[in-house]
Amino acid sequence: MGIGGAATVPVMLLALFLIGAIVVANRFPIHIRRKTKVYMTSVAFYLLAVLVPPALAATAAGVGALLGELSMRAQRGNSAGDIASEVGRRVLVVLLGALVAHLPGAGALHTVLLVGTALVLGAGDIVSCPLVLAPMTGEPPLKIIVAVAQQASLMEGAQYLLGLLGVLAAAKQVWALALLALPTGLVYLSFRAIVQAEGAQERAEQAASVRDEFLRAASHDLRTPLTVMLGHVEVIRTELDKGRPVSVGWLHRHLTSIATAGSRMVDHLQEITDTARLEMGEQLDLRMETVNVGALVRDVVGSMDAGGPEGAAPVVVDAGDDVVIQGDRLHLERVMQNIIGNAIRYSLAGTPVHVTVSRHDQWAVISVRDSGVGIPHDELPHIFTPFYRASTARGIPGTGIGLSGSRMIVEQHGGHITVVSTVGQGTTVVVRLPGP
Repeated sequence: MGIGGAATVPVMLLALFLIGAIVVANRFPIHIRRKTKVYMTSVAFYLLAVLVPPALAATAAGVGALLGELSMRAQRGNSAGDIASEVGRRVLVVLLGALVAHLPGAGALHTVLLVGTALVLGAGDIVSCPLVLAPMTGEPPLKIIVAVAQQASLMEGAQYLLGLLGVLAAAKQVWALALLALPTGLVYLSFRAIVQAEGAQERAEQAASVRDEFLRAASHDLRTPLTVMLGHVEVIRTELDKGRPVSVGWLHRHLTSIATAGSRMVDHLQEITDTARLEMGEQLDLRMETVNVGALVRDVVGSMDAGGPEGAAPVVVDAGDDVVIQGDRLHLERVMQNIIGNAIRYSLAGTPVHVTVSRHDQWAVISVRDSGVGIPHDELPHIFTPFYRASTARGIPGTGIGLSGSRMIVEQHGGHITVVSTVGQGTTVVVRLPGP
């Protein structure tokens, strides 16, 4: 059934062509949905089994599988063992299919053998899948076989039908195999256009969702300081309307509270604006200067002590003046306000929050540790997602944008944030920033 019974020059060239097709199919899968890809390698493996002698077909299948896996190793992260398993099963399955394809027969038997080859390849592919997937997923082999058979049978059948058409074309002119690239390319481009359109729609929906969330966050964060400002204004106006004399000290206290609330509103607006810009992929305009990290932390804690509610968790600071970095002071202050503010907010009354500043190698390290409600382990990967709040935060005011914005600011400085937490025992947030 092959185009030659031995490894002639045309057969060798055909094998090389199909090896290249396997690599290309691995590099350019057809995205039929946003997260669903189809690798058209089965067409090339079928053509190898039918058109190339068994030994050469198996060898070419192994080489093609190896090169295809190596070309995608960076994206897939497969280990050497995973790649070896994939190559081994392809060699075995193609060899079995080629032995069936090259049985003697003509006419109707010829067609039966072509179909039989497709069945052998399809069944072998499904049965051998656990060799690769079981070590990666930990699922029982039988469960993997059933899942693959249910999900991939239709698409595999379509690929073998395309391969069968290629065999019939090659029976007349072997170069006609190249025409298979035309419908495959059209399908690839069509699905890519569909996926890109779906992606654009999804991004538009996400943008609308982000807009709504930011409006909600702005409304929530600005309501409290605005209420404070209006309250003080009303008190002052009431006293003036009654014609009562007011002392300078009394007026100064109310005006200071109004100014503090106004500053808080400005900070909230800036934080919301910065987070929106970062979510859209823009960079913040950082004004880099020499920053004494210990002094910055003490200033932030001092402002919180002065404006915080009575009974709030006390903050214990251990920070010298020997840790200096290059950074944007205003943005780093906001990071510290968010992290230390969260530690205070989620701590039990009277339990201290410990903040330490130190240097490790070339890194400035700020550690904020509380003994509060903690965060469930399975929720830790999500806490930097905008608007996400842990289940243990229910009933505690907040919008969920502080940590996401803080991480982006720290990363733009070249640093990173890590969080360790245990429910009922507390949370430790560690910020690392590169030194000068």
